[in-house]
Amino acid sequence: MRYTLLVIFLLIIISFYFFQTPEKEFEEIYPYEDSVLTSLLSFRKVKLKKIENNGNTWEYYYSDNGGKEETILFIHGTGGAYDIWWQQIESLKDKYNIISITLPPVNTLRAAAEGLVEVLDYEKIAQTHVVGTSMGGYIAQYLMYHYPSRISKAVLGNTFPPNDIYKKENKNLRIIMPLIPEWVIMYLFRENVSEKIIPASENSKLVESYLHEQYYGYMSKKQIIGRFDIVLEYFELKQNPETETKMIPKLIIESDNDPLINEVLREKIKILYPEAEVFVFHEKGHFPYLNQAQKYAQVLDLFFRK
Repeated sequence: MRYTLLVIFLLIIISFYFFQTPEKEFEEIYPYEDSVLTSLLSFRKVKLKKIENNGNTWEYYYSDNGGKEETILFIHGTGGAYDIWWQQIESLKDKYNIISITLPPVNTLRAAAEGLVEVLDYEKIAQTHVVGTSMGGYIAQYLMYHYPSRISKAVLGNTFPPNDIYKKENKNLRIIMPLIPEWVIMYLFRENVSEKIIPASENSKLVESYLHEQYYGYMSKKQIIGRFDIVLEYFELKQNPETETKMIPKLIIESDNDPLINEVLREKIKILYPEAEVFVFHEKGHFPYLNQAQKYAQVLDLFFRK
């Protein structure tokens, strides 16, 4: 009897750990049948391109309509993919070549930057505008310092400078993350979205549905841990040379109620780049490019056309 109970207990533990993350698609979560739903589903029908870099497959959207001179490279945040920018892409693709990537499970800034540069090289793009949000804005800064000649203009959206704050706050969580079942991690991220992010984002159903889809099986545990590592990584701000990075025109986009980028970090990034223009969304949260999509596209276009 003792051994039977032990086997049952072990089976319960194993089942708990290997329980599959429930999967839900955007159209199952989003409560409206409107133009937002139609346009996203239509956008997702466009075939993505793929390249291999250091054992990882990089999937990305690429629009090259008529050989336009200027290109925009979009880099998403921790809870995103290539299509989180679809509304800006639809607004801007007739004016610019567009690249939008989905970050594979890389876990260093260097690996992320090398993969992005490989995409640019493959598409024979010598220089690009870069738009990065949150983690993507952090990667964009790394690109500015290590590949300044490849960046024509940089938009740093709802992001943070190199810091040790996130690492101190999340050190213990990072240690135990590999031990936590994937479905538990996804559940906790969905709860964080509902409790912390959505109220600051005008209670947007678009923001909620898109992010919940990500954590309903659209992303993998390996991707989440890799992106978490990138956010926690510190890199030295070594100019390469100083004038090259400083001379890249920059636009900082922020929200004054961002629940993920606190006021201290919002001020630090503006101090770090005093030459940057600043645009502030009022009470729009961490994802203004979703819940204020057209305004966001207009801000980008105005900056790039200067």
